[in-house]
Formats: sequence, structure tokens, C-alpha cells
Amino acid sequence: MRSFGLAAAWLAGGALAAAGASAEDAMALRIEFAPPEIVVEEDLFTGAEEFSGTVRGAVASDDAGMFVGASVDCEFDGHTFESRGFSCGFTEAESVVGVCLFAAANGDTAVAEWRCRTGATMTSDARCEGAAAWVEGVGIFAGIVGEAKIHSDLFLYPTQGLWLWKGRWTIPRLAALHR
Repeated sequence: MRSFGLAAAWLAGGALAAAGASAEDAMALRIEFAPPEIVVEEDLFTGAEEFSGTVRGAVASDDAGMFVGASVDCEFDGHTFESRGFSCGFTEAESVVGVCLFAAANGDTAVAEWRCRTGATMTSDARCEGAAAWVEGVGIFAGIVGEAKIHSDLFLYPTQGLWLWKGRWTIPRLAALHR
């Protein structure tokens, strides 16, 4: 099974903004994706499932306009665990970590690491909620840093093919001039 580390810069956190946005403005990405390609292995003793796979899609909207139309290819590893449901019963939940490559049509790329766990509220369906950190970029994304809160369909039971990232990130002004 693959394993992905989380960037130390992300753990330190910071309020960052994209070129042209103020530090107070949060930005959002809407990523539409096809159903994940997954390999699942079940632990015969506990019933828990470990899984890994890929998910592919594209950025459908971007508040800052940096990523619109970029393809998104992600690899991930996860496992299921027993969790308490709202009905006071127990249900299966997911914990997932991964890395995504965002690629613009001209070949410029950005990489983000992420993690999420099953979450839900009384008014919403179960989804994978967590955080992402930009860790590197090339071309117009060179020097990208920042973080985002994310929520996505569950990976084992996808529904809408939608992933939302909301946060703050920045690209040094020199790289932004190449846009």
C-alpha cells in the first residue's frame, strides 16, 4: 500500500491568498470527477477494508481563475472503520489520504497533499471532510503554498462526483506574471 506524508509547512498553517486576492478572501475550487478506480482488500478478522486507487477529473470553477479547466489526477489510500451514526447505531466510515496533480493545458502543474474522514450533519449526507496543502508547483504554479478545507463524495460510495476545496493559497508574483 502507498503512503503519503503531510507537508510540515501545511501543519504550521498560515493565512495566504492567491495573486490578486486579499489575505481575508477565501478561495474555492469545484472539481468534478469520474467514479474512482479502487482496489479493496478486506481484513478477514475485523471486517475493515483497506483500499487504494485513483480519481480523475477537472476543475469546473475557481474563484481566483488560476485552475479553471485544469485536469486533476489523484492517488489515494484509505481504510474503513466502525463509527457511531446519528441513530446511535454504528456505521462504516472512511479515512483517506492522498496526493493530487493539477495540470493546466500548457503542461504547468501543481501538487497538493490531502486527508479526509467521513463526516455528516443532520442536514447533509455523509461525505469525506478534511484538509489539503499545496506542496509544489511548476510554471504558472511555481512556488504555490497554502491550504484548503475539503469535502468530497465518499470514495467507496461516490454519489455526485464533486469535490470542493475552500481556503487560502498564494503564488509568488513572478510566477503569476506568466499567466
